[in-house]
Amino acid sequence: MAFSANTNIASLQAQSYINNTSDFQSKTINRVTSGLRIVNSGDDAAGLAIANGLRSDQAVLTQGVRNANDGLSQLQIVDGGINNISKLLDRARTLATQSASGTFTGSRSVLNSEFKSVIEEIDRQSQAIGLNTGGSLAKSLSVFIGGGKTSSGISAISNGSVAVDLSTSTVDAKSLGLKGVQAKGISGTDIGTGSSTSVANILTNATNTGSQGAAGFTDFYFRGSGFSDDNAVKVAVNLSGVTDAATLATAVNAAIDAAGNGASQYATAFKNAGIKASVVTDSATGKQSMAFTSANTAFQVAAGDRTANALLGNFSSGTTGVDLAQSVSGAAISLTGVSVATASNIIVRIKGSGLSDPVDITLKVTGGSSTYANVVADLSSQIQNNSTLQAAGIKLGSNFAGGQTLSLTDGRGEVLTVETLGDAENALGFGTSYRQASQTTFSSNNITGSNYQTGTPGNSTIRVALSDGSNFDITANTGATIAAGVANLNAAFAANASAAKAGLYATVSGGQVQIRSQYGTDFRLDEAYSATTNFGFSSVARGAAAVGTTSTSSSLGSTSSTFNSGGAQQTALLSFSGINYANDAQTISLSATDSGGSQQNLSVVLRNDTTVKNAVTIDDAIDAINTALTQSNNDTLKKVVAVKENDGGTEKIRFLSTLSSFKVSIGSNSSGSSGITTGQGTVVTSASAAGGSTSDISTQENAQAAVTALADAVDKLGQAQAVVGRGQNQFGFAVNLAQSQLTNLAASESRIRDADLAQEAANLSKAQIQLQAGIAALAQANSAPQQVLSLLRG
Repeated sequence: MAFSANTNIASLQAQSYINNTSDFQSKTINRVTSGLRIVNSGDDAAGLAIANGLRSDQAVLTQGVRNANDGLSQLQIVDGGINNISKLLDRARTLATQSASGTFTGSRSVLNSEFKSVIEEIDRQSQAIGLNTGGSLAKSLSVFIGGGKTSSGISAISNGSVAVDLSTSTVDAKSLGLKGVQAKGISGTDIGTGSSTSVANILTNATNTGSQGAAGFTDFYFRGSGFSDDNAVKVAVNLSGVTDAATLATAVNAAIDAAGNGASQYATAFKNAGIKASVVTDSATGKQSMAFTSANTAFQVAAGDRTANALLGNFSSGTTGVDLAQSVSGAAISLTGVSVATASNIIVRIKGSGLSDPVDITLKVTGGSSTYANVVADLSSQIQNNSTLQAAGIKLGSNFAGGQTLSLTDGRGEVLTVETLGDAENALGFGTSYRQASQTTFSSNNITGSNYQTGTPGNSTIRVALSDGSNFDITANTGATIAAGVANLNAAFAANASAAKAGLYATVSGGQVQIRSQYGTDFRLDEAYSATTNFGFSSVARGAAAVGTTSTSSSLGSTSSTFNSGGAQQTALLSFSGINYANDAQTISLSATDSGGSQQNLSVVLRNDTTVKNAVTIDDAIDAINTALTQSNNDTLKKVVAVKENDGGTEKIRFLSTLSSFKVSIGSNSSGSSGITTGQGTVVTSASAAGGSTSDISTQENAQAAVTALADAVDKLGQAQAVVGRGQNQFGFAVNLAQSQLTNLAASESRIRDADLAQEAANLSKAQIQLQAGIAALAQANSAPQQVLSLLRG
C-alpha cells in the first residue's frame, strides 16, 4: 500500500459514509417525528401519487356523506309533511262521507266550506314541503356522494350518485285528483231536472235524436296528447235509461271507460288521461251543466251531433242543439240521361273536416257509355266504403234529381272542401281542371297541354289552382305560333304576383305548351273556364258562367261546438293559411322546462314541397305538429297538444298543456301570408285558462264522487310516500357504503404513507451507531498522514 500526504483516501471514504449515515438518520428522524413514511416526493414518488389520490377520494366521500345526510334530512321533512297531508285526506273523506249520505239533514254548504278549506290546506302544505306541481323538490334529485368508478360506459359521476325521482310524486290537490282541468258546457244554461232544457226534454227532441249517427246513442269526440286530430277518440253514449243529469253522467263515464279499453294506442292514451264526466251545479244560481275533468291531461271535447251539443248547453233554440252539419254543393247540373263525352277518369279530392291528409277518389269514366248518374253512383259507393271518410262523418247527399246540385256533407262542424281534377265537362259541378293522360296525382309541378291551336291567335284565360284551392287567372294571347304563345304566357306569369311566387313559367315540350314551376310548387289548370281554349289545356270550352270554381268549401257558423279544458295552460288563437309554395316553409318551435329544470325543445317544419306536404290545410298542420310531439318521446313536450277551434266562422289553432308554462316560437316565411300567420317571427307564451275543477261536497251526488276521488287520492299519496321512503333507504344505504369506503381508503393510504415506527426506531439506533463508528473511523483516517512525517524525519 502506498502512502500519500496529498490525498487521504480513507478520510474521504469515511466522510462519504458519514454523510450517507447522516442523511439516513435525518430521514429516520423525519419519519419518527411526522409518523409518515413519505415526507417528501423523493421518498416514494409513485407511492405519494397513489396516497394523494386516496386522500382526495376520502375528501370527496366525507363531503358526500354530508350530502347524503342532508338529502336524508330533507326526505324526512317531506315524509313528515306527507303524513300530515294524509291526516287532511282523512278529514276530507270524513266530511265527504257525511255529505254523501241520503239521510244527512244538516247543511251541506257548511260541510263543503270546511271541505274546501281542507283542500286548500293540502295545497299549502304540499308547497311548504316542495312537492306541489312545479315545486322545488318535484323533480329528479341527484345527490353526488362519490366512490363510483367508470364501468360499462357509465361515468364515475353517475356511479357515484344516488337519484331519487320525485317528479311524479307531487301531493298537491291537483296531483291527487282533487283538482284538475275541466271542460264545461256553456255557462248560464241548465240541463237540471225541472229546467225547460232538462236532459229529459233534450232527449225527447226529435231534431236532436234525428241527428244521431246511431239511434239511441249520442257522440262526443275527445282530443288530447296521444289522441288528437283524425285519431280523436269517439265516445258513443248509450242513452237508454238516461233520465236526468245524474244518470247522464253515469252513462257518459261508462262510454268513456269503454272507449279507453279499445285496442288502439290512441285509446290507451285516452284512458291514461283519466277523463271523467260529472254534473256541476252553479253555487249562485243552482243551474246544472255537464263537465269533463282530468287531473293530468289538457284536452278538448267536441259534440258529435245535435244531441251532444244540446247536452253541452249549445242550443240553437229551445232544447234543439246547434246543427253541426256542413254541406259543400256544386253548381246546378242535370245528372240523368246525359252521357259523359270525354273518356277520362275524374279525381275528387276531399279535405278538411279533421282529415289529417286529403282523400282522393278516382271515378271511372269511359266516355259515351258513362252517364253523369253512373259517375255519381260510383262516387257515392266509394265514399260509403271509405273508412277514413266514414270516421270523419262525410257523406254524399241522397237526392240527385235532374237540375239539382250534388253535395257532400259532414256532421262534425268543421270546414269541408271538395276539389276535382279531370272533370273537363264539369259533370259533378265542383269545377274543372285539366288533366294529363299520364297524371296519377291530384296536383303536379309540370303540366303539358295536348291541343295547342296554331294559326288562330286570340286571348285565352288559364285558371291556376294552388294546393289550398285558391286560384288566379292568367290571360294571354296564343299568337300565330307556339313560341309566340309561350312568350306571351311567360310575360303574363311575370306580371302576376301569385304566379311569380309559385315560380311558374311556360316552355315548349313535344310541340305543346308545358307549364312548370321552377320551385316544385304543385298546381292544377283549368282553361275550360275561358270561352276559348287555344293553349290546349282543355278539350271543352264552356265560358265563364258555366263553370264552377276549382275549389268548393263549406262555411262555418259563428258558434263553436268544441270545449277546451279550463285551468290548463293555453296560447292565444293562431290564424292559419295553407302553404302553397314549395319555397315557403315555416318552422314552429315549442319549448318547456322539464321537472329537472332543463329546457326541452322541439321544432316542426311546415312545408308543401316534393319532400313533405304537411301544411296544405289547417288539419295537415295540426297533425304534423302533434305527430312530432308524440314521436319525440319527450315526456315534457308530449304534454302539449295542438287543437282546432272555430273562431267566429274561421278555424284557428290553439296549443294546450297541463305544464306550468310553455312557449311556441312562430317562424317567418317568405310570403308571410301562409302557415301560422299570427305573430310570425315572435314567441307566444302560454297563459292559464280560466276555470278548472275542485272536488266539492255541496250535493249528495258530488259528495259521492268526492268519496271515490278521495279514495284514489289516498292511493296516490301512498305511492308518493313509498317513493320518499325508498329514497330515504337509498340515502341510508349510500351513507353506509360511503363510510365503509372511507375506512378502507384510510387503511390503504396508511399502508402507503404512514411510517412503521418500530422499524424506524431500529433504523434510528442503527444510524446513531453507524454515525458514532464513522466519526471514530474518520478521526483515525485523519491521523494517518501524521505517520508519513515519521518517514521524513528519518
